[in-house]
Amino acid sequence: MATLNISLPDELKMRMDATNENWSAIARRAFELQLKSTMSIGDNDMNTVIERLRASKQKIEEVQRPGWIEEGRKWAMETAEYDQLERVAQLAELDAEAMAPDAGALFRALCEAIYEDGDGYLREELAEQLTGDARRWPSYDQLCWYIEGVQQVWNEVSDEI
Repeated sequence: MATLNISLPDELKMRMDATNENWSAIARRAFELQLKSTMSIGDNDMNTVIERLRASKQKIEEVQRPGWIEEGRKWAMETAEYDQLERVAQLAELDAEAMAPDAGALFRALCEAIYEDGDGYLREELAEQLTGDARRWPSYDQLCWYIEGVQQVWNEVSDEI
């Protein structure tokens, strides 16, 4: 097996040392994902396109999912009222096939669950809250991850309320 030296900022190395992670395995996986996502397309080889896009999708999920889950948890723990929390948690229990992959329908359902009203103004407010831009709605996956974070909190507290 080949050896590769990588330079890291001291602060990052200290944080890495404070964990029990297998950083070599993590680095190998990251390198593999990056290679797959940057493979060139030759002779209209759709398998190459599919592999590249799968790697890109996996990379996006690994980077974004924890943050969206954390945002959902944060809203549930710091802002949500009981009825809002219950309604949003119920969204996680809906038949995923019924809404997939309609981000617009799921976004409207989330807006209605939070505000009990799905009008355009409130959707813009929710988009601003979630993405930082009132004109940019989250993707279907981002919404699912956010709702997953809310569902986690609901599961932790619902028996105690």
